[in-house]
Amino acid sequence: MHTAHIALSLTALALGTFAASVGQPKLYGEIQGRGKVVCYYQTWAYNRPAPYTYDIEDIPAELCTHLIYSFVGLSNKTWEVVSIDEKLDIEKNGFKRFNDLKKKHQNLKTILAIGGWDEGGQKYSDMVGVKERRAIFVQSAVKWVKEHGFDGFDLDWEYPGAADRQGKYSDKENFLKLVQELRAVFDQQTPRLLLTVAVPIAKFRLDEGYEVKALGELFDHIHVMSYDLRGNWAGFADVHSPLYPRPFDEWGYAKLNVRDGLQLWVDKGAPKHKLIVGIPIYGRTYTLGSKDNHGLRAGIRRWDTDGGKPGPYTNASGFHAYFEVCQNVKENGWTREWDDIGKCPYAYKDDQWVGYEDEESVAIKLDFIIKQGYGGAMVWAVDMDDYRADCGKKNALMTMINTSMEKFSPPPMPTTTPRPVIPADKSTSRPSNEGMGDSTSRSTSTTTTTKRPIPPPNAEVCSDPQFMFYPHEKECTMYYLCVHGKPELKQCPKKTVWDTDKLICNWPVDVTRPECKSVVFAALETAEETETPVGKQDDQGLNNKGPTRESGKDSSSEKHNNSIEDNKNSGSEGKKESV
Repeated sequence: MHTAHIALSLTALALGTFAASVGQPKLYGEIQGRGKVVCYYQTWAYNRPAPYTYDIEDIPAELCTHLIYSFVGLSNKTWEVVSIDEKLDIEKNGFKRFNDLKKKHQNLKTILAIGGWDEGGQKYSDMVGVKERRAIFVQSAVKWVKEHGFDGFDLDWEYPGAADRQGKYSDKENFLKLVQELRAVFDQQTPRLLLTVAVPIAKFRLDEGYEVKALGELFDHIHVMSYDLRGNWAGFADVHSPLYPRPFDEWGYAKLNVRDGLQLWVDKGAPKHKLIVGIPIYGRTYTLGSKDNHGLRAGIRRWDTDGGKPGPYTNASGFHAYFEVCQNVKENGWTREWDDIGKCPYAYKDDQWVGYEDEESVAIKLDFIIKQGYGGAMVWAVDMDDYRADCGKKNALMTMINTSMEKFSPPPMPTTTPRPVIPADKSTSRPSNEGMGDSTSRSTSTTTTTKRPIPPPNAEVCSDPQFMFYPHEKECTMYYLCVHGKPELKQCPKKTVWDTDKLICNWPVDVTRPECKSVVFAALETAEETETPVGKQDDQGLNNKGPTRESGKDSSSEKHNNSIEDNKNSGSEGKKESV
C-alpha cells in the first residue's frame, strides 16, 4: 500500500491495564523514546533474476523496528485468512524464517499483512457486512498470527467503501465494527497483539471508508501510503511523492502531496504519534512524448504505453526499484534533476523519465517527520534499496531512515478518552447490513433510492490519480470522466447504464448495481434502438473501458499500490494504491 506509538517497558506492561477501560494510552513492550521504522517486505522478491534475487535472509532487520510480511489473502468462501504463496509461506518455511529474524534482533516486531491491491475489494466488503463472517475472520487472524509467531496483523484492504473497487456504502461503518472486534480479541491475547492498517491520503477515500477519529484510537499504527500520488495515469511526467504542493498542482492534485495528505488525517482526528509516514524506495516511470521536453509535467505517451520501460530486474512497466534508478543515474547516462518545491529528484534519458526518492529527498522527508511530530517512517519496500551497494553505501536509504528515527523521540502520547463502540456522530454513520448477507443483493425500482459510495460532482471526484471514471451520484445513465483532474459529465447511449465493474456503458441486465438493473427507459422503448454499449467512443475519443491501473510489480510473479498497481501478491514490485 503505516504509525508509531510509545510503549512501556516489559515491567510496566505487566502492571498495566487495558487503555480502553481506564482512559489511558495503550502502551506495551516496544522500544521507548525513538521513532518507528516500519519496513514492508515484498515476499515475491525472491523471484527476481540473479543477481538481484532477494530472500528473507537478505532483509536488514537491524534497520527496522517493525517488519511486515506482505501478503496473505482472504477466502471468499470460508472468510478465513489464506496463504497466497504456499510454496514460500509453508513449503519454504517463509513464515518461520521471517520470524526467526527476531532471534538476532530481540526488539524487532513482526507483523502479518493481509490484502494489497491485487486482492481486490469486493470480498472484504462482503466479509465485513455480516457479523458471523467477521467473527470467523477475527478468529482466523488470531490463529495465523499466533501459530506462525507474528506480533501483529496489518489490514491492507484497498479500500473500504470504494465505488471503483466494488465497495458498498455500508463499508465505512462495517470496517469500524471489524476493527473494534479485532481490537477486543487482540487485547485479550498474551502478549497483546499489534493491530495496524495501511491507508490512502485522498480525501474522498477517507470520506468513503474511514471513521478516522474512532479508528485512530483502535489501531496501534496507521501506515500512510504517501506515495503513488502521480503516475502514467495522470497524463504527464511528475514525481510521485511530492512533499509540498507546486503552483501547477490543480484540481484533484492540489492537495495530493505528503504534507497535505498527512494533515488531512490529523484534521479528521488521527493522533499524530500513530501516523507513520510512507517513503517509497522506488520510482514511477514514463515514456515521454518528446525526448526534448523532459521537465516536470512534460507530455508523455499515455495511451500506447503503460509507463516507462520495465526495469531489468523488477520487469514492470511504469516502475523501477531504487537500485535500478541509482545505477541508471550513476552508470547509464541518465540526467538527474530536482523538484525544488516538491523536494524530490527526477531523471531522464532519451524518452525515458523517472520520479523517485534518493538520499537528499529522504533526508528532507525525515526532517519533516521530526518537525511535525509524526510517529516514524514506513517504507515500501525494504527489498528495493541499494542492498548490493552498487551505487555507494549498502542499504543507503534504509540506513539513513533508521539513523534519523533512532535519534528522534516522538512527542509523548496524550491521555485518551474512550469512544463509544459506535461513533456518536450520526452524520457520518452508514446504514447497517448486519445479517443481510451481501448488500449488493438488494434491489430497487428506481435509480435514486439506494445510496452508493460515490463522491460529490466536483473536482474532488478526480482526486484519485489512478482512476478516470466515476458513476454519477444519482443517475445510472450518467458517469464522470476525469480530464486533467477535472470531472466532465457524460451520458451513456440510449437504453444503457454505467457499469461500475467493467467501466463501460452496458445493458441494465448485465450490471451488478441493483438500483440500475431495473431502470425503466419509458421514453426510449423503441425497437430501433440498436446501439452497442461495449467499447463505445465518447466525445473525447476515449474508450469507455477505462485505463488499467498499474502498480509496478515484477511481471514474473505478482501490487501495494495504492491501486494503481498490478498484483503485489504475484511477485510484482510496487505498493498498494496510495490514494
